[in-house]
Amino acid sequence: MKIRSIHPFPARMAPELALRSLSRLPEGSRVLDPMSGSGTVLRQALALGHQAVGFDMDPLAVLMSRVWTSPVDPDGVIRELDEVVAEAQDVDLRCESLAWQDDETRQFVRYWFAPVQRRALSRLAIVFARRRRARLGPARRAAVDLLQVALSRTIVTKEQCASLARDTSHSRPHRVADDNDYDVWAGFRRSVLAVLDRLSDHEINRAAEVHLGDARRIALPEGSADFILSSPPYLNAIDYMRGHRLSLVWLGYSLQQLRAIRSDTIGAERAGVPSDERIVERIARAMCDTDALSSRHVAMVGRYAADLFGMMSETARVLAADGRAVFVVGNSCLRGQFISNDRGVAQAGRRAGLRLVHRTERDLPQASRYLPVTAHGSLSKRMRTETVLTFAHA
Repeated sequence: MKIRSIHPFPARMAPELALRSLSRLPEGSRVLDPMSGSGTVLRQALALGHQAVGFDMDPLAVLMSRVWTSPVDPDGVIRELDEVVAEAQDVDLRCESLAWQDDETRQFVRYWFAPVQRRALSRLAIVFARRRRARLGPARRAAVDLLQVALSRTIVTKEQCASLARDTSHSRPHRVADDNDYDVWAGFRRSVLAVLDRLSDHEINRAAEVHLGDARRIALPEGSADFILSSPPYLNAIDYMRGHRLSLVWLGYSLQQLRAIRSDTIGAERAGVPSDERIVERIARAMCDTDALSSRHVAMVGRYAADLFGMMSETARVLAADGRAVFVVGNSCLRGQFISNDRGVAQAGRRAGLRLVHRTERDLPQASRYLPVTAHGSLSKRMRTETVLTFAHA
């Protein structure tokens, strides 16, 4: 089954991996992805007749996952599009403003967006804020979510579109222009039609449950997931928020709010480690030779080890007694030191009461290699694979 993503997302899980894992489940199984990203696992689960539940800390990931896993009425979406555009074009920016955009966020917006596009995006953002506050039925709410994802697609792109940046979709935005002739209104409409076209590839008749949430504190009852499939962020890997914030500042978030989210995500480059805890230290040592790292980097690895233990402890708690949990894990590099994230996940699983029942390695598809790697040598080869780990209760 070929799946075309509705929104750019770096290093999303390979659809064939999700399909292969989920196709062996009894129909109607409850599938959980606690770090759902762009929603590949959830979409595949629904297509195979399963229940799907997802969480993510990134608001844009939650929005795109929700849109990708909700039935929509195309005619209703077009009606909502026409109403939103007409309402937005009537907004008087002398009288209305974006309440969440503080001075810092406004300076950020002025740097990354030219005046013409800023005005159009501001008008649309004001109307979307009204819709988010309104009591809408499920069909209209799904339509509004889709329109917001479509607007985001005009910003989070490889080439320059609504912003002054390129490579935003790879979370490597850099400003490439001082002015812009992009037509936000026309681009927005084209983007809506493109999302509808991609959703029509494989229609679904039920929606997934997708929520803002943390894999280290999963908001589900004990033993409620028949199957867990996810790909945890790697240590010091892709900073999704670098690109996504250019979109989220138009969807109700200030830079301060986004910074707080980014600083608490699994794999973030930060210190503050409970490194004196034995379990965390053992997980960290399974990942690398911590003696070869600086104290700052030891702290980073330790915090990531603590994150992994929290994630795997919650996995053990919500996984059904006869369930399976599958994690697709890539490795990373920290100042020239190879970090075996997969060994960290395996060690954390064991410490959380899970048993590793299967381990396999696969080459990363060329198009999915967003992580920086060395050009030559054994480290380069080790960075070009990912590991699939399957766990059961011990």
